[in-house]
This record gives sequence, C-alpha cells and structure tokens, in this order.
Amino acid sequence: MNMMDNRWFCIPRPVRQPKLRLFCFPYAGGSATTYYPWAAMLNSDVELVAIQPPGRSSRLSETAYCDMHPLVDSLVENIVPLLNVPFIFFGHSLGSRVAYELATRLKARQLPTPMQFFASGSRAPHISGEEKQLYNLPDEEFISELQSLNGTPEEVLQNRELMQLFLPLLRADFQIADTYVSDKTVLNCPITILAGTEDVGIKPAHLESWKELTSSAGELHYVPGDHFFIEKNKQLVFQILSEKIESALTKSAAEVLAGSVASLPKLAMNH
Repeated sequence: MNMMDNRWFCIPRPVRQPKLRLFCFPYAGGSATTYYPWAAMLNSDVELVAIQPPGRSSRLSETAYCDMHPLVDSLVENIVPLLNVPFIFFGHSLGSRVAYELATRLKARQLPTPMQFFASGSRAPHISGEEKQLYNLPDEEFISELQSLNGTPEEVLQNRELMQLFLPLLRADFQIADTYVSDKTVLNCPITILAGTEDVGIKPAHLESWKELTSSAGELHYVPGDHFFIEKNKQLVFQILSEKIESALTKSAAEVLAGSVASLPKLAMNH
C-alpha cells in the first residue's frame, strides 16, 4: 500500500483504537482548524480527522487545487488507511461537495463508504449553481462578493497584504465551487442536510435535492444563522451531529455482534 500523505489529515486529539472516525471537510477559503473545537466535545472513542487541502494554513506554501477531480484523486490515494473503522463525512459548503465526490469514488472502487453523510450549507452537487461565477472577477469585485458572504473576517478583507496572500487560495476554491457539477450517484448511507435560516444564497429546492442522492433516509434541519451558521451556532450543529454519531456507534456495535454470532460454529440440530 502507498504511504499515506499525512499533510491531508489533521487529528487534533488522536484516539488509540477509535470505534468511529468523523472526517470534516472545510468550506471555500477555510481550513481544518474550523473543526478543532469539536474534537474536545466528541465521545472519547470517536476520532476527528479534519481534511487540510493544499494552499491554506499548514499547507500555505503549496498550490491550491482549482479542479475537483485531481483534488479528490489525491484524497482517495491517501485516505484508505484511515477507513479501517466505521466513519462519517461532514462537509460545509464546498466541503460538502468535496466529501460527496470522495464518497462516490470510494463506492466506485468498492472501498468502505460512510455510515452517515452530513451536507451543511450547500446546494446538492448535481444541481448547477445559478449564482454568477465569482472566481474570475477582478480583485475589487471579488473582495466585495466575499464581504457579502460574511465568511472572511473584515480585518483580513481590509488588509491588502493579507488579501494578496489569500486571493490565490480563495480564487482556486471558488473555481471548484463555481464549476463542479457531479453525476447523480446514489449513496447507501443516510444524508443529513443542514441549512442556515438566513442563508439567502441557497434555494430550498437545492437543499431538498440532496435527498435524491441517498437510497436511505434524507432529512433537512434548519439552524438559525446565515451561511456561516456552522461557526456562529456550533452548539446546535454539534447536537444534531452527536445524535447521528450515537446511532452510528450503536449500529456498528450491533453489526459487529451479528458478525461474531454468525461466525459461531453451528451446533448439530438433530442429535
């Protein structure tokens, strides 16, 4: 097996023998650190793995991907050793679509797939965005669009040197967000859709369309807040997540038990 490239995976609180892994995928322009506070709140046998694509934070000196397919090619190559226990995918905004593309690739390769999928603050990936493309706007217009999204701190937007540092990453991430439309591959796991009550950028029908991508249950939860409700309403998001983690742990424990019962030697029935 290939050696795993650990730069992709930030594990704020390693667990020796986890019963479950929670993989978290950042939004456009975001990094793995968004999810760090969750690690301390999780069950002690659940390991949080935050995905860190190139071009940000600890990987600032690397070139960010501007196309979904090579990004996910690289993830597929590296993530396999971490799929040795049951797992859940959680993505916010662009992160939801990266997680979905990865889940479909794992399914196609007959590799383990998630037990539960969280699509947060995102239209379904097979629906093309109706909003205008942002990634190729001139700097000033691009920055003012970022301002209206409320996701980039004002002090960063006002700081020209910092913006020059971050613009290539932001443009690359927005290029993926603006251009990627997936095939309609149906996942076998339940999909929980989270949406901000004040997130005017995403139509309810585009949220509902996630339900077309599961052969299991699809449910939509509204969380008070704008597009970045995940930052501003962490507690409520985490509460919904925790319930699903609990049911996934119960389900995987039941499957392990059923497997060990099935492998017991059959006793002779007619003695």
